[in-house]
Amino acid sequence: MLKKIRYQRKALLLLPIALLVLAGFSLQGYIITGTMKATDGTVLRLSYRYGEKRFIDSVRILNNTFKFKGSLPEAVVCTLSNSANQQIRIFVAENRLISVNGNVERLVQATVSNGREDSLYHEFKALSTAVFEKFAPQMSRAAKRDTSSNIYKAYMYSRDSLLQAFVMKNSRSTAAALAIIDFYVNNPDRRKAEAAYQLLSPAGKSTIYARNVKMFIDAEKMISPGHNAPEFSLKDANGKIVKLSDYRGKYVFLDFWASWCVPCRKENPLLVTLHQQYGKEQLHFVSVSMDSNKSQWLAAVSKDGLTWTQLDDPESINGQVADAYGIKAVPFNCIIGPDGRIIAVNLRGENLRSFVDNLFKPH
Repeated sequence: MLKKIRYQRKALLLLPIALLVLAGFSLQGYIITGTMKATDGTVLRLSYRYGEKRFIDSVRILNNTFKFKGSLPEAVVCTLSNSANQQIRIFVAENRLISVNGNVERLVQATVSNGREDSLYHEFKALSTAVFEKFAPQMSRAAKRDTSSNIYKAYMYSRDSLLQAFVMKNSRSTAAALAIIDFYVNNPDRRKAEAAYQLLSPAGKSTIYARNVKMFIDAEKMISPGHNAPEFSLKDANGKIVKLSDYRGKYVFLDFWASWCVPCRKENPLLVTLHQQYGKEQLHFVSVSMDSNKSQWLAAVSKDGLTWTQLDDPESINGQVADAYGIKAVPFNCIIGPDGRIIAVNLRGENLRSFVDNLFKPH
């Protein structure tokens, strides 16, 4: 009995030491290492975005091995890319030892081991794919577009149920917030995003990705008639900084678009017509492109005859302006009054023409 008590005391004394060792190891940050088939000297890049900052590190592969070492503020989505940036592998990194193995020419197929959040996230992706494949044979293209069809409703119910169960089971995780982003932010549905967000634990809500979900939810309330349009500053094609506040005292049509956005390009002829009619004095046009490729952006501007102020956010929908306006898809627009308050949101086609005509109709 005495021996047992001494053993328990010893175990209790050793427990804090073990916890300190574990905490120390966690604080040391991450090590991402592995075997990567490649020519000696091939550069491997690791990058991630945290808030408004982008972090990039690079190492050279020697003897088919590599190692990154550093510290992360929390679990983050990272991109591993080769020298030419032609092959990438996206995974969730965290402060622990993570192994990545594969071929530098086929990074997308590289295996990631010992990443807890990465494993959780890919478990969700696999479950999501399984749900889609279950319904895919029954869903024609027409059914996918027809949101009133029974098969579409059944698919969406299964999809939503999967997300809800995953978030409830993993409410503290970064992976749960990433799952919400996949389903309801990238394919915008603020109502469902808010319901899923509420299932996260306080720890889950503290992750940067959960905070992004909350920002997306709140943006709809802020980007509505009567609210002040968020201030921003971006560069035009010549590198000049343009601020939204430069237009205070004037009516502004603020349009978010991209060269690759088909509905945006189809709307541009109407915008050209409205600009010709009202753009000299009454309504000042400002377009913000979500293009990450500058040459494609400028080619589209020229081809579509967009002669008004053209700005570009190279961070696209991950940028500060898109975050402030809650934009996860384009086209998106708003009309801002002389006092800086939004007076209309997302008007297109004849609805836009009618609103502008009435706004400047002689009284």
